[in-house]
Parts: sequence; C-alpha cells; structure tokens
Amino acid sequence: MFSRYAVFFRTSFFCQIVFLLFELPFLNRPLFNKPDVIGCLITAMLLSGIPTRDASAQYQLGDQSPIQLQQTDTLIDGELAYTIHASEGGRDKVRPEPGYFDDLVTTLFNDAGLPYVIAAQAPWKRVMEQAVQGTRHVIYPTTRTADREDSFKWVGPISRTIWNLYGYADAKWQDMSFDNILSSARIGVLLGSAREPYLRKRGAQQLVLVPREELLLPMLHADRVDLIAIGGSVLRQYRDIVDPSAQQRDIDGILPYRSCFLYIAISNAAPIDEIKKLQNSLNKIKKSGQFINLRERHGLSSNTDSAFLRAMLNLDNNGVACLDLFGRDD
Repeated sequence: MFSRYAVFFRTSFFCQIVFLLFELPFLNRPLFNKPDVIGCLITAMLLSGIPTRDASAQYQLGDQSPIQLQQTDTLIDGELAYTIHASEGGRDKVRPEPGYFDDLVTTLFNDAGLPYVIAAQAPWKRVMEQAVQGTRHVIYPTTRTADREDSFKWVGPISRTIWNLYGYADAKWQDMSFDNILSSARIGVLLGSAREPYLRKRGAQQLVLVPREELLLPMLHADRVDLIAIGGSVLRQYRDIVDPSAQQRDIDGILPYRSCFLYIAISNAAPIDEIKKLQNSLNKIKKSGQFINLRERHGLSSNTDSAFLRAMLNLDNNGVACLDLFGRDD
C-alpha cells in the first residue's frame, strides 16, 4: 500500500509542476514565482531518485522460476517463508550429492506444508551468517557441533562424514602423529566450515582458509598447502575434473580423526512446531523407503546393509553430533 502511494505521489507531483509551467505563459495567473518553480523542479528530481518497492514482489508467482535470489524474509500468501540456500555445487552432474540434498530438503518442506523460496548458491560463510542472524534461513548439509548447537535448530541427520586429512601419499605425513601434523603442516580448509575451528582448537598452526571447497585440490597441486581437510566423497568427485597430469602422484587419506553426522540447520528463531514437522517428515521418508529412493535417483549408494545407511535409517541417531576417532576409522 505504501509503495503504491509513493508512486502516486511522485506522479501527481510531476503533473503539478507541468501544469504550473504551462500556467505561466497561457493563463498568466502564476501561483509560484520563478524561484519557487525551480525549487519544486529540484525537489521533484530528488524524489524521483527514491526507490519504491511493489509489495507484490514479495510473493512467489506460479510462472516464476523456482530459483529466486532471496536474501531477506519473504512472504508467500501472507506467510513468512523459509529461504533454502542451495547446497554448494548445486546440481553439478560431477557431484551428485548437492542435487540429492537439495531434493531431500525440498521434499521435507513440501511434505510438512511449509512455504519456501530457494536462494542461489553463495559462499558458505555468508550463508552461515545469514542463517544465524535471520529468522527462516535453511542451510545443509551442516555439521552439528557443540559450538553450533545453540545457534540453530536442527533436522536430521541426513548424512555422516569421516573427517580426514588428505595429501600426497609419498609425502609421508601418515607416518606422523596427529599433533605433529597439526603443528607443522599447511592445512587447507573451507572458511566457515566446522573443520576450521576444530583444527584450530586442536592446535593447527598453519590453516590456509579458502572461500570455496573446490579450491582445495588445486591448492594442493600448486604446493600452496601440504594437506587438505575435505570430505572423501567430495575429493573423489573433484579429482575427476582437475588436470589429469596433476594426478600422477597418489592422494591418500593421511589420518581420519573425527566422525560427524550432518544435519539441516535452520535459523534459531524458527518456530519449534515447524521444526518438529520437518523432523517428522524426515522420519517418515526414512521409514517408507523414500530416503533410499532419493539416493538411488541421484546415483548414490543405496545398500541398506552398509554401516553408513544403517546409521542413517536408525532413528535413535537423531540428535547425535560428532565423535573423535583419534586416528581410528571406526
């Protein structure tokens, strides 16, 4: 309503100025003297620079693309919508996991009947800050750690990862203890990831932070870092798209040091009853087999006898976060 009034006011103001200019030569009944007219023109020009906002732009229309660049709170049919931040990597065919997570999250929101818009991919640190400061932001897959516990509301788990340090097999880092590696190696890690504060807290002396995960492997090849802190499945996918000549040296896991469950993290201001709806939807699709079907559709493992999927389908793991391995991949 305010935006329409602003547009009407601005238009009518210009009309008044035009009428006044014609009034001077033809009617000879000026209401303003020359300085007043000039002043009005200047005022009108200044007002024309004030941006107006149409309230209808807040609503998602049926003929619009499902991908919208939303960084602030959005209304859909009068309801405050969630902003789902597309996972890093998007729907890249080289990396099937991001597309799988995107489909999983939208499936949960549709099943729970909650309105949402999808924001295009952005640097992880930025979307983390938006999720912490906002009211309905959704990011995933997110490691649930003690220092993050009270900053978000959580739905999951939706995956699990073994934290490992990767480097060249012939560099002999695997012969060193975890503490010695942390004190002497240049370790590349994603800025804003859960691995960053953990490694720093454990004593890492030379962390090299990157804004995007896909930069880690090229930095290892360029000898900018000695080791990279990255997920094993992510690393395998990235190795398929780098320069083949750079793959002559074997890259191996140096030391698995932590096991963590991954969740959907949602702004802490989100209503708890809506979080429960989403968790119930996730529990339901795990029981029905839809969780496995989604994985198959994206070319991911669907062997329900594997330790990973047994852990995912076990609802007793809801709420489980991380466990230190101290070098043991168990």
